[in-house]
Amino acid sequence: MENIFIKKNFKFISILFLAISFLMMIIHNIKMDLYIKYFIIPCSLLIISFIFLIRKFDIDKRKKYYLFLVPIILILFSYLIIDIDNSNMVLNVIVLPVLLSIFFAGITNERFVVDRNFIKNYFKIFPGNLFSNLSYLKLIKKEKTKKKNNLIYIVIGFIIGLPIVGIILSLLTSGDAYFNLFTDVIFDFISNLFNINNVIGNFIVIVISFILLFSIFINILKNRFNESNIGKKKNINSYIVNTILIMVNLVFMLFLVSEISKLTVNFFHLPELYTYAKYAREGFFQLLGVTVINMIIIGYLCYYTTLIKDNKLVKILVLLLCLFSIILIFNSYYRMFLYVNKFGFTVLRSQVILFLLMELFILILIGKKIKYGIRLREGNIFIIIIITTYIFNLYLCNNMFIDYINKILNY
Repeated sequence: MENIFIKKNFKFISILFLAISFLMMIIHNIKMDLYIKYFIIPCSLLIISFIFLIRKFDIDKRKKYYLFLVPIILILFSYLIIDIDNSNMVLNVIVLPVLLSIFFAGITNERFVVDRNFIKNYFKIFPGNLFSNLSYLKLIKKEKTKKKNNLIYIVIGFIIGLPIVGIILSLLTSGDAYFNLFTDVIFDFISNLFNINNVIGNFIVIVISFILLFSIFINILKNRFNESNIGKKKNINSYIVNTILIMVNLVFMLFLVSEISKLTVNFFHLPELYTYAKYAREGFFQLLGVTVINMIIIGYLCYYTTLIKDNKLVKILVLLLCLFSIILIFNSYYRMFLYVNKFGFTVLRSQVILFLLMELFILILIGKKIKYGIRLREGNIFIIIIITTYIFNLYLCNNMFIDYINKILNY
């Protein structure tokens, strides 16, 4: 079915992608910011061309996924709107293809869901089958004779039109000094494009651009009928899991008693020089790492095994681990805000606060799923939480905004 669809529309698709590839070659020769040249512009052209083709061929089956364009645009153009740091620039390059994969799979495939196999499904579009999809180029052999006849007429038109254009340009340039200078700049740029030193580089840019555009779009077409293959959940011995969970929960129980002691009656009489600032600094990132480990354990048991459903004790212990993880997050918040109250906000501190908030929402959602079940597909909710957190990170965790907040709060 896909072969017929691709064969029918191959000419239009290939011409469009060749035109965009040629445009990318021109942009490659223009001096501008590298991030704009090699990330913002190529991604923008890819999005515009793919949406145009998807709408033209009427294969946008679930239009609600167009809402993903909002975070995609906010991420893509964040560099032009605010002063983002290098780490966020790198994250944009990683995050945006993932969002584009969800977007294109979501609008073209009625069976698409965000599930635990999403990473594997992501590589089916970006950049799976990068070269094998080029086998579809053999369709170019179709209607050879007709193309030859059309090419003859194009050559005749070019031969007749060339002297006419030459005379008109000669008259206009001699009659308008500014237009003369304007055309000189254009002709210099064109001659530079086809300069013998640039021909190989420009050819490589055209080829790479075409291969990427063509292969990714073919992947979208091929995967628009695929059903998500979640697979069976693993069956792990419940005694092993219960033993591990009891041990982990006991450690957290001891830690909780220790924290209560430290902040109230101080059973073990900490040194007098043990200040709030020192308390806020010590172990903060270790606590952050512990919450991440907890989420991995909880997520694995929840989405990759049937133990929570089949074993009541496992369910109770996992819920208890969720509760301890939430307490750890609040403990981390307490430490962080003690430190912020003393020294003010920074980009890193603000990012940590956002990350903890994201963890909190996800843990509450997982806890609700374990306790009561969730009717909606929580994968979509997780994606919304993560995307929202990331966009807040881009637009709020930057030096300009942080300086403004510190100034308001007198830090």
